[in-house]
Amino acid sequence: MRNLPCLCVSCLLATQCAAAPAAEARVPTVVWDRNSAVTVDPYGVYPRMARTARGDILCAFDAQGKTWVRRSVDDGRTWGARVLAASCDHGAATNGELLVLPGGRILLPYNERPNDGIHPFAIRLAASDDDGNTWRDCGEVYRAGAEFENGCWEPAAVALPSGEIQLFFANEGPYRATSEQEITLLRSGDRGTTWTPPATVSFRKGCRDGMPVPLVLAGGKGIVIAIEDNGLGGAFKPAIVHTPASQNWYGEPAGGASPRRRGALRHPLPPEVYAGAPYIRQMPGGETVLSCQSDEGGRARPQMVVYVGDAAARNFDGRSVPFEQPPDKGAYWGSLFVKDAATVTAVASLRGGGVRAIDGRLGETPCEACARGKGTR
Repeated sequence: MRNLPCLCVSCLLATQCAAAPAAEARVPTVVWDRNSAVTVDPYGVYPRMARTARGDILCAFDAQGKTWVRRSVDDGRTWGARVLAASCDHGAATNGELLVLPGGRILLPYNERPNDGIHPFAIRLAASDDDGNTWRDCGEVYRAGAEFENGCWEPAAVALPSGEIQLFFANEGPYRATSEQEITLLRSGDRGTTWTPPATVSFRKGCRDGMPVPLVLAGGKGIVIAIEDNGLGGAFKPAIVHTPASQNWYGEPAGGASPRRRGALRHPLPPEVYAGAPYIRQMPGGETVLSCQSDEGGRARPQMVVYVGDAAARNFDGRSVPFEQPPDKGAYWGSLFVKDAATVTAVASLRGGGVRAIDGRLGETPCEACARGKGTR
């Protein structure tokens, strides 16, 4: 009986400890400034941004079957008139990307999509040597089939510290008898004047690797491409394909079982969820940011969502939504632009709203997935 008080106190302490909440797990995320949202173009789609050598921001986008560029001289608050960058006499010039080279030259690879059944789908290149004020056609760099099901799509380029330019695109051309698709790479050692023969860098047999976006990781961690992959189980999901800097995409392509290919998200999405059209960038602090368009939550139309990963482009988590849209309205074909050391800009085509842009900053959010043990926010 003399030990009873001690026993009661021990029970009380144990009960209090069990009731005390554990430290809340938190993960990096992007916090969006709703007051910063602006319209870049009232009708455009597929927007891509880059900062010129003189410090202005350009936004390339599709409209009326052509590729246009608008300029901002006030860090994205307002946007000037459209400038025509590329057109196609027998179809659409679409999917333009921007790459600013050392010295100021700007390359704009784009997708030529014919509609006459005669001319081939192709990847072409436009360029500007006056900070994006005027553009000239630099010709075709790759040709696929003339049929829609045998086309090539969505080019994106990156410049290596060595000066080599790498141009990636989704390619059905080599698979005329199937619906398969690979990621193809062209290289240029002369600032885009000439290009190597095409090489396959990513191909999952029986599937469709698509929409590549390259990124040279800081600190010598290699090169990655973010792709949409429908071989992870179910609908398209974002995936990361990596090459060490020493290998630089030489060697065997990254197949479905390759250790150089991985699902991008820390917590995989359910098979039925579509999360395609990825885009990747890296913040000056080392964090990587990844966007895609997702119908998670049973949306009728996908919306742009953004995740934050580590310096090796792994463990993407902390899902955020830059453009809040009703379930029956979407935010499509988005991209990310690192505006400054602390700011990332999301830009997307909103259904009925044209091209919209919004600024965000890195922050933290409660890890709801950690609390549930699975899934994403």
